[in-house]
Amino acid sequence: MEVALDGVEREGQQGSFLTLTLVVTILLLTALLGTLLQDVPAFLVPTGVCLLAATLLLVRNTASQYLGTTKTLCVLFFSLATAHIFFGFLTANLTTEHTSIRSNAEVFYANSLLINSVGLLAAAAGYTWKLGRKVNDLQGDFPVVIDPEVAERMFRLLLLAGAALMFFVYWRLGLLEYLRVPARWPFLRYITSNTAGGSASDEWFANRAMDLLTVAMPFLVYRAAKRPRISSILLIVAGYLALLLPLRRANLLGVIFASLILIGIGRRDVYRLTRKWILIGGGFYIFTQCLFLFGAFYDDLNAESILTVSSTALPEVRDLAWTLNRLEGERLYGVTFAQALIPLPSIANDWSAQNSLRAITTKLIGVDQNGESGGLRLTLMGEGYINFGYLGTIAVSFLWGCGVAGCERMLLSIARTQSEFRNYVAVMYFVWICFLLYLAGTQAAAPVKMGMLLVLGVSWVCRYRPRLSSVLSEAQT
Repeated sequence: MEVALDGVEREGQQGSFLTLTLVVTILLLTALLGTLLQDVPAFLVPTGVCLLAATLLLVRNTASQYLGTTKTLCVLFFSLATAHIFFGFLTANLTTEHTSIRSNAEVFYANSLLINSVGLLAAAAGYTWKLGRKVNDLQGDFPVVIDPEVAERMFRLLLLAGAALMFFVYWRLGLLEYLRVPARWPFLRYITSNTAGGSASDEWFANRAMDLLTVAMPFLVYRAAKRPRISSILLIVAGYLALLLPLRRANLLGVIFASLILIGIGRRDVYRLTRKWILIGGGFYIFTQCLFLFGAFYDDLNAESILTVSSTALPEVRDLAWTLNRLEGERLYGVTFAQALIPLPSIANDWSAQNSLRAITTKLIGVDQNGESGGLRLTLMGEGYINFGYLGTIAVSFLWGCGVAGCERMLLSIARTQSEFRNYVAVMYFVWICFLLYLAGTQAAAPVKMGMLLVLGVSWVCRYRPRLSSVLSEAQT
């Protein structure tokens, strides 16, 4: 029997090797043809759509082979990512008049579609390769024993600190004056800009306040859902109000998704519950996007304007096309990735601040450097392309796909435990990799690095320390 099982395992490994070899060949061939035929949308668009379909097929086949099911969070993520890129391409042309792409826009949108499709298929290849490798049980990667009561108290302190810091920064910059005039509410997003009286330090402190809130709130919501208390509910409400002030919906959605996934894990219905609430959250995101833009810039409310504004909720394909148009074939050669690795904060490092993806894209499109724009939003695979071309997209996306597979293994490992903190760590890792890094690339580096430091700090403080008498009694036993 063991010989038969070994034979089946070897056949599975050989099949995976052949599949990956085929995928890599397709990626390299597509990269070559995409470079040679970059002015031919009739080739770029169908090829990009086929690569998206291949991504779904590969990921679902991999999950079915190695995990025995396709109903996992990472498979759901790849499905949503393919839909995001596809519909982002379909709606990109609706907002051409708001960009500096005045001619040949279809060519740039077609290139953007192919770049993102190549990157997503490369990520699926990394996911397949990583899941196919034999690894030891990942439970040892988590803190051994964490006292959840102590952890909850620590996260309460982090939430209080983050909310207090956020309210202080916005109060100092005139929050009350903005709140008195509803028409000015959308511009709260730019309150830390130089022209609104803010500074780089104000923005840095507001960002760090968001880091504290986004790390603390999911765990507290998870605990409150299981053991509701008035004090916890009031604290969470205060945290959400503070998180709403910058009007950065990605951070708010990240907290909501992490909280709902944790609740789904507790109810042992994580896939269905997450799928349901992600769709609801996507609708909420589009609604708030419309609310923001109509309140700030639009007066005429009609079907065409609603569709146009809704399309701005999926700007990544359009923004990559815009960036390609402005770069005119130039490459950044790893500058944005290098600045993300510098351990110093951006306010203490001018080079890092000037070479971030946000600073580069705002400069490219001619927007002022006073902090009134968050820059263009490129996916991680788009950032890989503007640095190193198609090879950069393939390499960065493959490594990132390995990280997604790490998320998958981590989420599977917690199914065998009842540790609330282990659940929390796994879900935060999933949100960082599959939400923030995918959508923002190195622009998410600071929140992810700060989040990891905070989680490691809490795990160290809250690790279980048995009393000496307990240790002695266990030793005697």
